[in-house]
Amino acid sequence: MLSPELYQLLVTLAMDVTIYFILYFIASISLNVQYGYGGIPNFGLVLSVAGGAYVTGALLGRIARLYYGVGLDMDFMLQNSEITTMINQRLASDPLGGIMLFLLIVAISFLVCAGLGFIASYPANRLGATYLMMALIAMAEAIRIIGENYYPLVGGTFWVHVPNVFAWMGSLQWIGVPLLFACVALAVFLAVELMVSSPFGRLIRAVRENETIVECLGKDIVEIKTKVVVLGSVIASLSGILYAFYCQAVMATAFTRNDWTFYPWLMIMLGGRGNNMGTLAGVLIFVLVRRSIVIFKHDIQAYMPIETIWLEMLMMSAFLILVMIYRPQGLVPEKPTKIKGLSYEDVAKQKKKG
Repeated sequence: MLSPELYQLLVTLAMDVTIYFILYFIASISLNVQYGYGGIPNFGLVLSVAGGAYVTGALLGRIARLYYGVGLDMDFMLQNSEITTMINQRLASDPLGGIMLFLLIVAISFLVCAGLGFIASYPANRLGATYLMMALIAMAEAIRIIGENYYPLVGGTFWVHVPNVFAWMGSLQWIGVPLLFACVALAVFLAVELMVSSPFGRLIRAVRENETIVECLGKDIVEIKTKVVVLGSVIASLSGILYAFYCQAVMATAFTRNDWTFYPWLMIMLGGRGNNMGTLAGVLIFVLVRRSIVIFKHDIQAYMPIETIWLEMLMMSAFLILVMIYRPQGLVPEKPTKIKGLSYEDVAKQKKKG
């Protein structure tokens, strides 16, 4: 029999790995939509993730205090902790209010991040992929600088508390919140699967393979690429929103290029681009390895000749190098698109005859 302390530790570890898997899975799915299916190298993914978190941190508390009429005479940033505590007391007995605030902030974040994706991509798409890549990197850096230096947004280099919209779950939060997050991730996965098997999904793959042919068929390449970036930005914003709700705080310095751009890139390279099941495999392997290093770093340190703080970066870099050398297509290679009503057996027979 496990002791209560060990049982609690295992549950905490399982919840931690599950939450981070969900967050990175959603972020990687968004990158897979843009790069894996659309061929758009988004090296500014953190722009959308941070955008979703910033909207949550900056607006949720302000909207909630107006809704409940608490702390209206208090300074929101300087007395943020007291205001959030009063809001949480109301949310603990108001499930409808919590759900409404959750959906409202998700809707606002979607609109804001869709706008950011459009602003960053539409002008650059008219000039070419290189300019788009530069524009996305520049905007990602800009939002980092704004977040860390504009105190009224999310507290600058400090943080801003996020009201617990799931407080009404009470003691069941430890299982209810991960289940809700898992449902969101599953919905994103199914929606993207439906999208990539639709005519639009086949169209963006065609753009990825040969823009010239698609343009000769009368399609607007700029419009298509802009839609892909906007869609990816909306999906990625969910990671930032859920991360803010999980931490119940938003800290601008937590949204780095390393964590929210390089790591998702590593995950889809490991699992396989243009393949959501490959993305799932890549995220699972990455999160298990990374969280194990983070959680057990003090135990590992005794057997390491270097500080464990560097072990994570070294192992992740080694993963990427090995994948590029021995498995450039990823663990789960992309499968050809199949169109309903077309007999692939007949096509194969005709090829053999020809």
